[in-house]
Amino acid sequence: MPRSVSSLRELRDSGWPGVVALAVGIFAMVTVEELPIGVLTLISDDLGASKGAVGLGVTLAGAVAGVMGLSTSVVIGTLDRRLVLVVALLLVSAATAATAAAQNVAVYLVARLIAGLGIGVFWALIAIVASRIVRPERAALATTVAFTGAAAATILGVPLGTWLGTTWTWHTAFFVLAALCLVTAGALWVLVPRVLVTERFTFDGYRHAWSIGPVRLALFVTAVLVVAQFCAYTYASPALQEFAGVSEAGVGGMLLLMGVAGLIGNVGSAPIMRTRPMLALLLVTTGMTVGVFVLMISGAPIVAAIAMTIWGLFGGAMAVVLQHWVLTSARHYAEPAAALDSGIFNFAIAGGAALGALVLDTSSIHAVYVVAAIGMLTATLMVVAYRRRITRAAAR
Repeated sequence: MPRSVSSLRELRDSGWPGVVALAVGIFAMVTVEELPIGVLTLISDDLGASKGAVGLGVTLAGAVAGVMGLSTSVVIGTLDRRLVLVVALLLVSAATAATAAAQNVAVYLVARLIAGLGIGVFWALIAIVASRIVRPERAALATTVAFTGAAAATILGVPLGTWLGTTWTWHTAFFVLAALCLVTAGALWVLVPRVLVTERFTFDGYRHAWSIGPVRLALFVTAVLVVAQFCAYTYASPALQEFAGVSEAGVGGMLLLMGVAGLIGNVGSAPIMRTRPMLALLLVTTGMTVGVFVLMISGAPIVAAIAMTIWGLFGGAMAVVLQHWVLTSARHYAEPAAALDSGIFNFAIAGGAALGALVLDTSSIHAVYVVAAIGMLTATLMVVAYRRRITRAAAR
């Protein structure tokens, strides 16, 4: 066998090229899911539809992704997880191309619904696949690297897609994303080793996963924390202007600062997450609470910048820390537990945005952030109470 071929196979078998491909895949998925927010007005004007109808495309994708996150492990049985991820990417590629070609809002919404199917499947399996294609002692790092793609989508993917949409057309932005999904599907097929399971999961697997105390706590914390995060983050722009007097032009820079901090937090969480996952989660919940609270009392752009950095640093580690804790606690039931976490995470995103909208419409941006801060503090207290309980149990 030629040495170049042998070296390529050895590199692939190490798992790391596959982890990078997974990161690109989730980058594409998150960008597909969130891009309509950036080009909402363009789509609305072009299709002659209301902004609410176009925004429904985001809600549909998120809701369907949540359903698929909960059901993927049962539906796919013992299929090779690599194959399932590739099919998910191909499905999202086709749906995104259909979105780009849509001439009316009905086609647009159906295409977004179909995209949600693939997005949910990818979210449900990425942590499992990333952790299984490398050596066990490197699983935490592999999961972290894979989820870096999600953070990068917020920093680069959505802004770049929005720029494409405003510079050319929104159709162009979605066609480019469809091509990225297609290319990534090919890369996954080549770079990710087969990931096989020997046992067919049933809904009973979810019951077993739910019965594990640390898993159950992680899922409750996920629901509360993600709802609080997106209740606040969805309305970060008016909050920055109201709390700190940040100009409309300055909001983009603040969000970019938060995104860069989030990427650092995502990557930097691996060492502590690997050795002390519950402490990592406590740091995440506490840091997010502090960041939101400081933003509420900021009063000046420089203080708001500090707040956004703190919030981003710890919020950026949220998804990967929660997923890792679920996986390490669930052991044999890691896949159904990860599916539960994925489903709850996606539903909580939609729920948080809806809660923020409800509070904003009936009260004020201050009330939105009070509700979010209370949610983050509640998640922190849940983790503290659980740590105390297991510490006492260990001391007996």
